[in-house]
Amino acid sequence: MSKYTMAGLTSWLFSGLILLFQAISSVMGNEEKFAFKSLSLVSVVGQDHFKWIDSISWDGIQNLVSFLVTMPLFILLFCIGILFFLIHMATNRL
Repeated sequence: MSKYTMAGLTSWLFSGLILLFQAISSVMGNEEKFAFKSLSLVSVVGQDHFKWIDSISWDGIQNLVSFLVTMPLFILLFCIGILFFLIHMATNRL
């Protein structure tokens, strides 16, 4: 297996673990209020570390980066895993 395949599988593994732990924590939470709380990069690292996003001059890039740091972490890791698999396929064929 190549390093890109291993990185993709690792990313998928962490994505699944995060999804599993979030599901368990939502089930074990308050019985009256059953809510699935989703983790994102902003909620893990903190809002202070992403203030540089507001200083990006291009609105399209600013919106894209803002979307990436606020999307659920398990979806972000799953997409990164797909990206690693695509890189492996592209480098393997050349």
